[in-house]
Amino acid sequence: MKSRHEFPTDAATLTTGLTVTAKPFDDLKSRLALRLDELARALGVSRRAIERERSAGRFPKPDLTIGRMPLWKPETIRRWIDEGGRP
Repeated sequence: MKSRHEFPTDAATLTTGLTVTAKPFDDLKSRLALRLDELARALGVSRRAIERERSAGRFPKPDLTIGRMPLWKPETIRRWIDEGGRP
């Protein structure tokens, strides 16, 4: 079953049918890097949804990986959202 979160501003729809918003993400802009779980929470989607998008090549590549932990700069995610949710 697909989860659908509707937000009035700045939303991008992933091909999985999930709608993400940049609003909670704006609160994390001061961070240097964001973990996968932080991104999922901020975008209002599950961690698994982001993992599926990454596997399909529809999510930006991490800016840095420490061990097995991928990290993204807030600017990278902001640009992805602004471009319609596609890398």
